[in-house]
Amino acid sequence: MYSSLQGRYREHIISNNFTENILLKPVKMKDISQSEEGWAKRNGAKPSGPSSKFYSVPTKVPVPKREKSAQTKGQNTSSNHPMNLKQSNPVTEKTKQHLLKADQSTSTVPDNVELDKQLCTLWKKKDTEVVVSVIPSQHRGNNFVIHHSELRSLRPHQWLTGEIIESILHHTANVLNLGSTVYVMNHYTTGVILFGNREEIQRQSLSKVNFDKYHAVVSFVNIGNVHWKFLYINAADSCVYLVDPARSSTEQQDSDLAAKRFRDYFKMRRTCHNKTDWVDLKLKGGVIQHPVQRDGSSCGVIVILMAKAVMNAYPDKPVMAFQTDTAEIAKKRETLAKEVLEASVFDMDNNCALCAMAKPPLPGPSITDWIQCDDCGRWFHAQCLQMDDAELAHVSKEYWKCSLCI
Repeated sequence: MYSSLQGRYREHIISNNFTENILLKPVKMKDISQSEEGWAKRNGAKPSGPSSKFYSVPTKVPVPKREKSAQTKGQNTSSNHPMNLKQSNPVTEKTKQHLLKADQSTSTVPDNVELDKQLCTLWKKKDTEVVVSVIPSQHRGNNFVIHHSELRSLRPHQWLTGEIIESILHHTANVLNLGSTVYVMNHYTTGVILFGNREEIQRQSLSKVNFDKYHAVVSFVNIGNVHWKFLYINAADSCVYLVDPARSSTEQQDSDLAAKRFRDYFKMRRTCHNKTDWVDLKLKGGVIQHPVQRDGSSCGVIVILMAKAVMNAYPDKPVMAFQTDTAEIAKKRETLAKEVLEASVFDMDNNCALCAMAKPPLPGPSITDWIQCDDCGRWFHAQCLQMDDAELAHVSKEYWKCSLCI
């Protein structure tokens, strides 16, 4: 008999006819390798990377794998509108089809041909309040919302609306980088300064505008709700030009009166708001030679052409040599309409085509319902369309057209 524990194990193996290696367990080899940090410390060298007391900082951080989204797996999703609203995401299969058609059309048809087709379609439709363009203003944060009915005022023999004229003037100033040089004044403010009383002028004092930053003012004014006139103030020569597109023998007197009204306006700003910009300018009236209007409806078009001539020639005195015959004015109207469409920054997939906003302007429920036109792909707030839940549920099951596509 063995006295040691090892001997007893061996005796037990022999007596039971076990194999000799039955008690030999695999021994896990100890890892004697050291990290780069450890070898650096052992060799007395400073590790190249950031060191740690307990471990070596990994050289690469593993990127976790993302699961495939429900759309990539082919499953239906109930994802909300980009503004976290109730209705389904506007980028639906129907929207994708519209985008695909647009991509195909742009790839096979020149841009000008497609724009001609779009403009022709919009001009043939009856007036609606659907948004067709949003043009950035000269002043940051402001935009001009152009509705379908306003765009149609550019058709031949139509009287232009003030929104169309003013938006094109702002777009021209932005394109020519004149935003900090030429101030485009709102046509309503200009009308109040030229024809309003003292109380009305004080409400249009533009207290946040510093005219010393600008060297010129471009605007226009409505005369008797039937005619547009062009206004140009050049601070360098202290001249005010009130230009009538139609032939007028009193243009000098009208410009002199406009200069006096603007002198009084800047003095009022000093009295009411302690604003001294342009108050020392000795403004006087002036006359610019210009082409004459030949019909009874193209005054707005000629005002735009005058403003473009002034801004293109600035700071030099403009030379207005454009044609005003019927055929040329018709071409200019079409060109301006295309300019309005091309300058648009309206996001048709994420904003309502009636209010041009992501959220309805009027107070309402926290969750907003949307509906998409099956013809043009535009999205609308149910609240802007004045649809209740029952009507919305009914039209959502059918082929629905907006007012522009009916």
